[in-house]
Amino acid sequence: MDVSLEQRFYDAAARRTSDAAGLIDVATRFLVEGLDSPALRELAGAPHSTRSKDLRRLLWTSLAELSIPRSTRDSPGQKVTQDGTTYARLPTDELRFAIVPARELERSYEVLIYVNGVEITEAGAGMGMHPFDLVVPANQLVATTEPRRVLVARCTCGEPGCGSTEAEITRDGDAVHWDWYVDAPLDHGVSFEATAYDAAIEQLAADRSWQQPVDTASRLVVEDVDRDVLGSAGLELSWAAADHRDPDKFLVALFAPAEEFQVFLRFQLPGRSPEDVAGEVVRTLRARPRSWSATFHCMVVGKRGRPSMAGWRWRSEDAWN
Repeated sequence: MDVSLEQRFYDAAARRTSDAAGLIDVATRFLVEGLDSPALRELAGAPHSTRSKDLRRLLWTSLAELSIPRSTRDSPGQKVTQDGTTYARLPTDELRFAIVPARELERSYEVLIYVNGVEITEAGAGMGMHPFDLVVPANQLVATTEPRRVLVARCTCGEPGCGSTEAEITRDGDAVHWDWYVDAPLDHGVSFEATAYDAAIEQLAADRSWQQPVDTASRLVVEDVDRDVLGSAGLELSWAAADHRDPDKFLVALFAPAEEFQVFLRFQLPGRSPEDVAGEVVRTLRARPRSWSATFHCMVVGKRGRPSMAGWRWRSEDAWN
């Protein structure tokens, strides 16, 4: 990739560090490579005791003297155009994923994300997302030309509502950019070569080594459930997993958003293959809800009544307990 000195200096400025040594090293390096301006020379010769804000001011002045624009954090990849020339972060970062047992939760997993060899989910919200949240039923990390935000880290309690790291993922030609929102793990976005990025996320999606039989059943349900049929009954699939209160049961949780009810169905696990369990779940969810044996719970405190789609075998979760 043929990249000008000015483009590389723009990239270095977009990834500026807050420490004095980093800013001074950037200036020194580009002076040696051939860029020159009064402010750039002053920055390169500044003592390390100089305040960071004064060093950044010299960096901005250097850019102006060299007719290089300042980056903007509001554009994917910090991309800007000036005088017909487009500048953006260069795709020089490296990406790797690892699925490991969750550091803070029992019987759960998280996806660790390594950028340039450094694990960044802990530096962000604290914990990686569960693999299901990223790759089931579809890979959320696929990069398209339309920017979209994806949760890539959550609070160590396991819930993204307490804390979260979002990456806005954008494909721009041969580059894929990640720009951070909420609990940012780095003080700048990162950019990857598109072919290597695609290979990394495909490898993540293909890794099923972490799946126990019940995880496989969960994946098959999430992948195969007919959401249109559920939607016509006013229901959405929330999740499907082992029932933490009864390990012999497979619990399917649904949500009726218009009526604010949670709906639960339970299926036997012992002695059955994941495919058998998932097949029964999918067939049941295709049937009319009135035929189900289900329990329900209202999300509104004090509200009484039953979901409109409930059959005679439906029981209140409070009564079921």
